[in-house]
Amino acid sequence: MLVKFAPTNILTELKENKKNCLVIVGKEPIQICTIKDDINQFCQKNSIDKILIKVESGIDLNQLDHTFNNQSLFSSQIIYEFEVSDGIIKKEIKESILKKIGEHKDSCFIFYFKKDFKEFKKQNWYEILKHLSQIIIAEEPNTEQITQAIKDRAHFRQVKLTDEAKKLLTNYSMGNLMQAENDIKKLKLIYDKQEVDEPMLLSLITNGSKYDGFNFIEHCINGDMKKTNEAARYLREEGVQPLMINGLFAWFFKAVSRIKLSSNQSININVLMKLRIFGTSQNLASQTIRSLTTKQVVACLNKIQEIDQIGKGIKMGDPWLEINRFSMGIAKMMNRGINLKNG
Repeated sequence: MLVKFAPTNILTELKENKKNCLVIVGKEPIQICTIKDDINQFCQKNSIDKILIKVESGIDLNQLDHTFNNQSLFSSQIIYEFEVSDGIIKKEIKESILKKIGEHKDSCFIFYFKKDFKEFKKQNWYEILKHLSQIIIAEEPNTEQITQAIKDRAHFRQVKLTDEAKKLLTNYSMGNLMQAENDIKKLKLIYDKQEVDEPMLLSLITNGSKYDGFNFIEHCINGDMKKTNEAARYLREEGVQPLMINGLFAWFFKAVSRIKLSSNQSININVLMKLRIFGTSQNLASQTIRSLTTKQVVACLNKIQEIDQIGKGIKMGDPWLEINRFSMGIAKMMNRGINLKNG
């Protein structure tokens, strides 16, 4: 099983490993797109036909056999791509596909399963294909993987980043590979082969804006209600996606909660860095951990989850209205704590 955030030469590597079956598990769009582009380039370069087969619960065995028998007349080497649905697939269909994999040694069989790997492992498909295949996991990187994912994507796009720029991009992306990929593409267009440092990246992120997501959070944590309200209004008027801002809050408060809810609540640079908190955000995180109670932190996480569901259309509501209420609530709590200390 491989976790590849910028896979290349996939089918060449597959042949070198003496396999003709590839399984892609997951639905992270950047990795899936890169895999498909790489496969398409291989087909074009080697003049190989590619056949898409949708494996759904209603697929008929005769229909499947017809596809194989007809298409195999054109070339001895074909790429068969199977998009496997979540429905129950008949045993005879699986057995037929397994038989074809053994019969067509010169062809490649590529399976796409749009689900988590943990879920995939519970399925019969995993037992059928695991010994025949090379498996690539295409899932959103976790907190331990996001730094490497960004390095891989930057290298893939031939973008040079300083270490500080990598940290900032990791911070800003909130573990969202799509967000990081979009910024890496912009950096390539603007700076091309020039090495990108922290100020250059910050200029791109803020785009000269009066407010951005980071200083929005900063105003909240500093208890500055006036600037918090101004920042929320400005970001909304500028057309910033509410899910992106909510994602920043999620990144920040998840890190805060990891320390706040642990038995050892010691705060130091190493702990914060492991939680992907860098630069001035470390001071803000420390301030939040000291000022808010465990109950308040949990309530913040619950509200962030609710806003996420509203932003994705799962729940009814206005995500920006909820973000404004949430941010002002945090600012008031932090302001109250600051005044108590100063009083």
